[in-house]
Amino acid sequence: MDATFAREAGEVENAFLAAPFDEDGWAAALRLLARRTGSSHAQLIGIGDEAALFNVMPDVDGAYQREFMEIEAWRPEVNWRVAASGRPLEIRSEEHYDAARAHSGTDAYEEHVRRWGGVNGCQTVLVEGDGLLVGMAALRTVRDGRTGARDRAMFGAGATYALAAVRMQQALARRGAELTVGAFDAIGIAAFLIDRRGAVAALSAAAEAMVGHGAGALLRLRRGQLGAGRRDADAALQAGIAAVLNGETMQQLWIASPHEGAAGMLCELFRLPQREWDFGFEPRVLAVARRAADIPAMRTAPLRAALGLTAAEAEIALNLANGRAREAIAADRGTSPQTLGTQIKSILRKSEVGREAELTALVNRLLR
Repeated sequence: MDATFAREAGEVENAFLAAPFDEDGWAAALRLLARRTGSSHAQLIGIGDEAALFNVMPDVDGAYQREFMEIEAWRPEVNWRVAASGRPLEIRSEEHYDAARAHSGTDAYEEHVRRWGGVNGCQTVLVEGDGLLVGMAALRTVRDGRTGARDRAMFGAGATYALAAVRMQQALARRGAELTVGAFDAIGIAAFLIDRRGAVAALSAAAEAMVGHGAGALLRLRRGQLGAGRRDADAALQAGIAAVLNGETMQQLWIASPHEGAAGMLCELFRLPQREWDFGFEPRVLAVARRAADIPAMRTAPLRAALGLTAAEAEIALNLANGRAREAIAADRGTSPQTLGTQIKSILRKSEVGREAELTALVNRLLR
C-alpha cells in the first residue's frame, strides 16, 4: 500500500492501543476507523450465550440499541451479519452478506439496518470462546456503497490493533479484580467476585479458606462456580446470584449448616457497577460471606427494632436462626441453660410466636 495508507493505518493503530486507557478512547478509535474506511459508523459488539452483552456505535441515537434488543438481532437467524461471521480476524464483507441473506435475516432486521445505516460494510471476529464473541464492524449506508479493497485492508489493519486493545482491556479487568480482592484481604473479609457467567473471577484469602470440599462444607467451588453444600441452600444461592446478575441491587440469604450445633453463614450479594467498555470481562457480582460468629452487631438491629428485643435477645435469636444448639449458645454466652431458656421464652413472647421454628422463619424473613 502507499505512504498515505501506512500513515493512516498508523493513526488507527495508535488510537486502538490507547483505547483501554482513555475515558473516551474506544469511541475515538471507532470514529477514526469509520473515517479511514469511508464508513458511516464503526461498531463493537459482544454476543453472549443468549443475548447481546454490549453493542456500541459512537454518535448513534439510543433508540438503535433498544431496537436491536427488541428484534433479538444477536440471533444468527435474525441477523445475517451474525450468520456471516467467520474465524477470528477473517474479514467478511458484502459478498458474504449476500450469501447469508439466502438463509438468514428477517424483515424487521432489514428495516433496522436500512434505518441505522448498515446495509453494506465489513466485519470480523476479535474474540471467540467462553460463551463470548466480540466482533467489530464498519457499517455503510446504501449511499456509502460497498467497500473497496483499500477499505477492507484498512479495516483489517485496525482489527489487529483492536484485538490487542481488547486483550489489554481483559488484562486490566483481571488486574482490577485482583486488586479488589486484595483490599478485602487487608481487612480479612471473605469476598468472591463473580463474572457475567456466574463464575468466580477472583476471591480473597479469607474466602478461599472458607470454601470446603467435605460433607460439612457450607460453601464450595464446583467448576469455578460458587455453590453451597446443601442442595436447598445451593438453590437459594444460585437464585440470588442470578437475581443480582439480572439487575437486583442486593440479595441476602442464610446458608444453614448441615451439622447440629454448628454456626450458619450469612451471604450477601451486591451488584457491581458496570462500565460501558468492560466487554463482559469485569466482575458483575460481589459476594461477601460471614460466619454467624463473625456477623457484626449491626445485623441484629432489624431484630431489635422489629421485635422489641434487647441486644442480648437479638443475638440469641440470630444464633437460633442459624441452627445453633441451645447448649452451644449458652456456653458462648457464659450462662446456664436455664437462664438461656428464660431468655428464649421472652424472645418468643415478644415475637408473638410459639415455637423456635417459627422464630427462625421470622428472623430469616427479616434479615433476607
